[in-house]
Amino acid sequence: MERATVLLCLFGFFKELRPSEPFLTPYLKGPDKNLTEEQVTNEIYPVWTYTYFPTLLVVLFLTDYLRYKPVIVFEGLTLILTWVLLLWGHGVAMMQLMQVTYGVSTAAEIGYFSYIYSVVPRDRYRQVTGYNRSVVLVGRFAASVIAQVLISTKLVDYFALNCFSLGSVSVAFILGFTLPTAKKSLFFHKDANNTEQLLDTEQGPLEDSKLTSEGKDEDDIKGREESQVPDKTASEETLPCVGDDGTASADKKGAVEVCEPITTDFRRSPWQKGQSECLTTLRHLGQSLLDAYQSEALLTWSVWWAFAKCGNSQVSVVCGLRLNLSVCGQHKFNFKTDLWYVTQMYSNMYYNHLQFFIFLLGALVSLLMGHVKLKWSIVGEAVLGVVSLGMALLLFVMATTQNIWVCYVCYVIYRTSYQALITIATFEVAKNLDKALYALLFGINTFVALGLQTLLTAVVVDRRVLATPVQAQYTVYGGFFCAIAAAYLLKSVVTCTYAGWRETWEKSWVTTTHDEDSARK
Repeated sequence: MERATVLLCLFGFFKELRPSEPFLTPYLKGPDKNLTEEQVTNEIYPVWTYTYFPTLLVVLFLTDYLRYKPVIVFEGLTLILTWVLLLWGHGVAMMQLMQVTYGVSTAAEIGYFSYIYSVVPRDRYRQVTGYNRSVVLVGRFAASVIAQVLISTKLVDYFALNCFSLGSVSVAFILGFTLPTAKKSLFFHKDANNTEQLLDTEQGPLEDSKLTSEGKDEDDIKGREESQVPDKTASEETLPCVGDDGTASADKKGAVEVCEPITTDFRRSPWQKGQSECLTTLRHLGQSLLDAYQSEALLTWSVWWAFAKCGNSQVSVVCGLRLNLSVCGQHKFNFKTDLWYVTQMYSNMYYNHLQFFIFLLGALVSLLMGHVKLKWSIVGEAVLGVVSLGMALLLFVMATTQNIWVCYVCYVIYRTSYQALITIATFEVAKNLDKALYALLFGINTFVALGLQTLLTAVVVDRRVLATPVQAQYTVYGGFFCAIAAAYLLKSVVTCTYAGWRETWEKSWVTTTHDEDSARK
């Protein structure tokens, strides 16, 4: 395993090893902070949402420019500030500032999930994605176990748990400095004299940089490369050499000698030059985004990513996946109940055990997905459709049952299924991208998911619109995933019918290295 992968996994583990998170609400309402329910719910927790949403826009554009590593270090720093404020800050204003720093750190996670693709070969994307996502869940699992053991045995109080979390995120912060620096990006810090750098993928041939699902050939790549080289503008003029007497120099045959281009850039101020370079970069960036989303494979996985992340976040709200609802910023909507209260069979001990299973199984399945060798470009739509349909059915069961054990089992399977697909979606999107776009595309997909979540919440939950009862929301979200499943299953049927069902099945499995390379192409 590469050094960068090991260090990044260690960073991910320690930044998630925060055992105090499940007990944030009782800590804030307890004697340490002495805040009221009204203050915690309506004044403090919503600040996370207000911070995360706009900060995400800034981070997704800056991450590539800063070459990923500074954003990762910054995430560690903001986590340290969050727990310093939690430990020694007092009053509503300080806790609101704590939520600001936590919202910034959440937005900076884009750096963690996109960095690895800039330092490892493209054929390792599948494995490293599994490692990165699984180690995050392992960290959460370990934090939940530590928290439950220490609190249930009364060995420590909430303040000590927060000290533990501060120590863990401090270790992550230090590890961030040890990460190798990513190579120069495609759009920023370019070497104008080295056009090959524009499409460097650590793989050698230019063909490895293409958007594979569109079947672009080598001529397309060369065209893209040539398009990056700036044309000669009006600021460069080819003039004949002029002698001291004001006449053009000539050789023995009387021909006019042509000199090197004379640039007139000296007439432009540094501000004008910087503005011109910025506009040029933004134009290239916008065009590359349009080109990226023209890839059918990338669009397929990105659309599922955004819609499924939106639906999953809404389901997590209703279930109360974490006792610390501020992680999802959901106190903004002032939820007073969740499914476990509706069934009137809620048990704190069972709930914590549920978290253990979710994190542990999620870590295992994420790691497993990193080693499953399927040609996802062929079977991806069918898998997305079938699994999304299964997730919808699980939500329908949870909407109708009054048995808490059935709810637990369905929810564990639902969350595990989501973790499996989001892992696949991550490395499939990365596989179809140029290096410079990882953070930007990941951020755009997340931003779209947040926008959809806001819209869905306003329609389904808001008291001024539908004001759907808690248990009925499971039916709504089940229908949401049914719609996703129907779209992808229909697309899969059309694709398989056109290509041939037998041929599609025979081409689904990667059996050799050559097959794996062709699947990527």
